[in-house]
Amino acid sequence: MDLLVRPAAPDDPCVPLLFESAKPYYTAYAGSSRRALALLEAVFAEPGHAASYDCCTVACVNTELVGVVSGFPVEAGDELSRRFIRLTLPKLPPWRWPGTFRHLRAAGHVAPSPPPGAYYVDALAVAPSWRRQGIARRLLDEAHEQARTAGLDRLALDTGLQNADARRLYEAYGFGEREIRRAPNDRTARALGGPGFVGYLKAV
Repeated sequence: MDLLVRPAAPDDPCVPLLFESAKPYYTAYAGSSRRALALLEAVFAEPGHAASYDCCTVACVNTELVGVVSGFPVEAGDELSRRFIRLTLPKLPPWRWPGTFRHLRAAGHVAPSPPPGAYYVDALAVAPSWRRQGIARRLLDEAHEQARTAGLDRLALDTGLQNADARRLYEAYGFGEREIRRAPNDRTARALGGPGFVGYLKAV
């Protein structure tokens, strides 16, 4: 397999994979999977936010894009997230805004807080037909190198409590469980898009 790993370009078809990497949460933010995909398509080529091409690295086999990883230093995360909201909220119908704000409040209370000085892996996804062929590990290797280049000594990430496959991957790669954050009740879990998160940390 001739695998090429490179920075993402604005016209790369990353959106379906980015969506799959956090499908329940994007869906809770937008109100439906269709609307969430449309939002991501509308803003992916805009730089400087948490779902932008300029935070992404892609894996390609020949001309096929088969995987994507997104990441950035923890200290950049708040501004990248705020810009994502500024870009996408006006694209949602106003009647949807209360549900979006409920999701954001729930995420603010439940999502793990990665430690300062770490490189945060915000998204990781591999196309279904290319899974279990080492591509996710290769993309994590790339995140590892980006952390080193940035002078950071830790990788941080989190995933849904129910995402058993991702948890096995991260633990096999050498991440250690840092914290578990559970939604305090069913209402919060519905607004969030899931029952909670597990946060991981790995030395670089």
